[in-house]
Amino acid sequence: MKKFNLFLILLIVAIFSVTILNSFRVFNLKPDLFIICLCFASLYFEYRWALALSVFSGLLKDIFSFNTFGINTLIFCILSFLILKLIRQISIEDNWMRMSLVFIVAFTNNILSGLILAFSGSVVPFGVFLRIIVFSSLYTTLVSFLFFKFIPLKQ
Repeated sequence: MKKFNLFLILLIVAIFSVTILNSFRVFNLKPDLFIICLCFASLYFEYRWALALSVFSGLLKDIFSFNTFGINTLIFCILSFLILKLIRQISIEDNWMRMSLVFIVAFTNNILSGLILAFSGSVVPFGVFLRIIVFSSLYTTLVSFLFFKFIPLKQ
């Protein structure tokens, strides 16, 4: 039952991120709640459910973003696969490790998204690109602490 609840949470996150979350911008950036849900699903659910939730999360992010459709879905599937491989090798049991994982995933997602935009012809100034990579990843990581603190599930 918890697995289907995360689909509902993803829908709520999608609505929340395009409405209320715009009021909580820092440096004109907001936390990426989809990345937090991706990490949460990859940490707590089995392989198939984690990939299904990552596809759904990527689709929702593609629907509500201005990037080329399908990029986030592809990146989220790859990131979920890598997280699933990583947690077989490394034990991620406390919130600090989870937050570190969220930072690495958000950082990687921002770099990949920026590189894809650059190769598609969009020009993003280097300073703006660095600000997005660093501050957006940090902001997402700080918000993930609240997410992991208030939704404590055991593996």
